[in-house]
Order: sequence, then structure tokens, then C-alpha cells
Amino acid sequence: MKHAIPIAGLSLLLAGPVAAQDLTNAGASITVQAGATLYVGTGGLTNQAGGTLTNAGTLRVDGPLANPGTLDLGAGALEVRGDLTNSGTITPGTSPVTFAGAADQLLTPGGATLYQVLVSKPTAGANTLRLTGNLTVSNNLTLTNGLVNTKNGATVNTLRLPNGATLNGEATGRYVLGALEITRNAVSGAAVDFGHGAVLDPTTNNLGSVTITRTAGLLTADVSFGQNLNNTGLKGIDRIWTVAPATQPSAAVQLTLSWLPDNDNGIADFSQARIYQQSAAGQPWAVRGPVANASTRSMSMSPTTLSRFTVSNAANPLPVTLLDFTARAEGPAAVRLTWATATELNNAGFTVERSRDARSFAAIGTVAGAGTSQTRHDYALLDQKLPAGTTLLYYRLRQTDTNGDFSYSPVRSVALAPLAAGFVVYPTRVAIGQAATYLYTGPAEAGTLEILSVIGQVLGTVALDGRAQGAVPLAGLATGAYFLRYTGPAGRFTTRCVVE
Repeated sequence: MKHAIPIAGLSLLLAGPVAAQDLTNAGASITVQAGATLYVGTGGLTNQAGGTLTNAGTLRVDGPLANPGTLDLGAGALEVRGDLTNSGTITPGTSPVTFAGAADQLLTPGGATLYQVLVSKPTAGANTLRLTGNLTVSNNLTLTNGLVNTKNGATVNTLRLPNGATLNGEATGRYVLGALEITRNAVSGAAVDFGHGAVLDPTTNNLGSVTITRTAGLLTADVSFGQNLNNTGLKGIDRIWTVAPATQPSAAVQLTLSWLPDNDNGIADFSQARIYQQSAAGQPWAVRGPVANASTRSMSMSPTTLSRFTVSNAANPLPVTLLDFTARAEGPAAVRLTWATATELNNAGFTVERSRDARSFAAIGTVAGAGTSQTRHDYALLDQKLPAGTTLLYYRLRQTDTNGDFSYSPVRSVALAPLAAGFVVYPTRVAIGQAATYLYTGPAEAGTLEILSVIGQVLGTVALDGRAQGAVPLAGLATGAYFLRYTGPAGRFTTRCVVE
């Protein structure tokens, strides 16, 4: 029968096989000598604060390993099948640390660096080693079976492989989910394979130290995959590479990106793939490089600046990069629409749509697109047939591809010079529980809005500050007709609406 072995106030050298169901070092110095084996069962091992555990042999822990003390891994081998929690000090030495638990495991690095990490779990893809904090692996990370996930809750931690450290074994069902950062020094002259799906050829450039962070497998827009800002249904693969050189290139470099089927993100056809670039998270994606067949899940391009990159088919994630879209009044009877694009892909053209209530839009004109372009294009349309009596209009762009796909721009509003004082409410028929919108033209001075029943009973009063537009609170009113009366310095105005 195995027993717990609490050890305190002594030094202990283990030179042969030792087994324990659980082990607590309450302040002693324990050394597992070369050739010796210390096996701790499912009860786990705790190396308490003040305790020192030095491993030059073989240490296997089938339960959790907690280290508030000092753990010197030396030249031994450590295998953990439960969670590993470090809140003390780990000296990595040259020890391989193997995670081999049948269930999911948590690794809490506590700021520690490990020399070698091996993930060899019973079933590829079914079991995960999850990081609860940032981890640096200074020599080698090898995946035999199982996944590594750097995301814990809402936090995406980073697994770092500094210069000289390598990654081995990524394949379908076993790879690093989350943020994997790999650094290579002195990137100049020859192509460098970073090992996580990015190969960078500096060509004639001396880029110095280059760090490429791959974020993958999280199924999160703008974190692990690119997305069309105007149509969220259009997206790229579930991998984004962020390339950060010490020195930006002065001439084009060559970047090759590759990925696993695990990260296809629902895209079934890569026969017409493209690489996209983003200057920073949250910004639009721009087309980089020609259309190419990436059915092998690998493709190359030659950027002149290095930032964030992803891959998608020819329609994703942003076929037209809209730089600007404005609507400006030209007197009381015309509105000029202007917009510009940074890049276009198979852009058949734009349809300008107008609305009086920001809900129901109708086309008022079309402008041909530039097809496929990587240079700036400026567009304009003058709307000279404005609805009579309107002082506020809404506009949007409908961009259509040559294959018929389309997406919408953000909506822009434009206020027209008022022709006379007045007060209107729209829509005139409102769903129960919803609000209407008023439009006031007159002096910008305080006024009062009253809600009245059809027999003249005042049901509510709202103080207004003279602004041109605002909400009419109709919540709580039953279905039926109501009068809305505005009283201000320009006089009294009454209109009618129906709650249905």
C-alpha cells in the first residue's frame, strides 16, 4: 500500500525507485539523483514554500503538481498527468517536461520558462493542455498527441518560442490554439521558416529581429480570423499572422503562409484564394497579391510593409476597402455624395440609396466601379431631386460584385437648410412599444411637446431644447390615434400618428 510522505526539516537524496500515493515537501531539500525514479500517484505532489526539489533523474506525477517553493528541473525528466501550478520558482535546466494526462490539463506558469515541453496525451485532438498565463519555451515544443490552448476564459495568453526554439509535430487535430509567438534574430539574406505556418524571405532587406505571432483556432473575428466590415458573413481562415520586424523593409519581401484543415473556418473552396493585409486590429483588410490556387493550403505574396495577414477566397474578407463616405448639403435643394476606395476586387459598381426615415431606402443613382484595383479611386454623385419639404435625409452605398454579391456601407445623414418653421413626426404609423422621431424646423429655442388623445386629453408632456430631431416617447400607449402638439417660439404645430 502506498502512503503519503510528508518531509520537513531534512535533506533527502533519492537514488533508487521510490513510489508514493502523494507527496508533500514542507520545507526540506529533495534530490532525485541521476538514474533514480520518483513516482507520485494520483494524490499529487506539493513542493511548499521553503522547499527545494531538484530532479536529475525521472520524476512522474500522476496527479496535480503544485510548486510554491523551488523546483530545479536540472537534467532530469518530468512527466505530469494532472495540472501543473507554479507560484514559486522553476529552474528549467535542460529537462523535458511531458504532459500526458488522459483528461484536460491546466498549466499555470507563474512567470516560469520551460526548456522543453512535450504534449503526448492519449488521444490527438480530444485532450487539451490549457495555459492560464504566458509561457516561454526556450528550446523545443513538441506535439505528439493533443492540443495546446493559450486561451483561458476571456484571456488569450501567449506561448513564446524565442530565437533558437523550435516547434515540432503540428498536424490535423494537434496544434497550438490561441497566440503562438516565434522570434528569429538577424533575418537577412536567406528565407526563414518560423515553424508555425509562416516563411519569410527578406530578399534584399535586413529586417533584424522579427517576431511573428500566429493567432489561430479561436473562431473570433479580428482576433483569429478576418471579417468583412460591411458583411459579417464574409470571413477568412481561422488564422492571423502578425509580423513585427525590428526594421520595416525598404523593398518587397516574400511571405508564404500555410494552414491546417482545422482552420478552414467553413471555407470550402481555395481555388481562387488571396492574401489580405490589415494595418492593425479593427482596421479594414486590403487585398495583397494576385488570385492563386491555394488548394494545398499554402500561398505566397510580396508585401512591402509587414503587419497582419490572413488568407481567404477571392470574395473575402473585404472585396472593397471603403476609405471614406460623406453626404453634404449644397444649398436647400441638393446633396453631394462622395466616397473613396483603397482597393477593389471584382467591383461592378455602387448604387446610392436614400431614405427619409433611415429604415426604408430607395435607389437614386448608380456609379460604375473600378473592377479590380489596388490603388485609390474617388467617386461622387449629386442628388438634385430631393423630396419636397424634407430637411433631413439618409444615404447609404450598396456595393455589388461582378458575381452579384453585395454589401452595404454605413449610413450617413444630412440636414438641409429649413425653408420654413414646421414640425413633423415620422413614421406616422408606429408599432406598439416603439418610439417615433420628430423633425423640427425653426428657431433653436426651447419648446414643449404634448401627447394628446383624440378627445384632447393631455397624456404626456416632454420639454424640448429646440434641436432639429429627437425621439417621441410612445411607450405605454395603447393602440389608437394620437395628436402630437409642439409649442415653441415659432408657434404651435399639431400632427397626428397611430400606434398599432
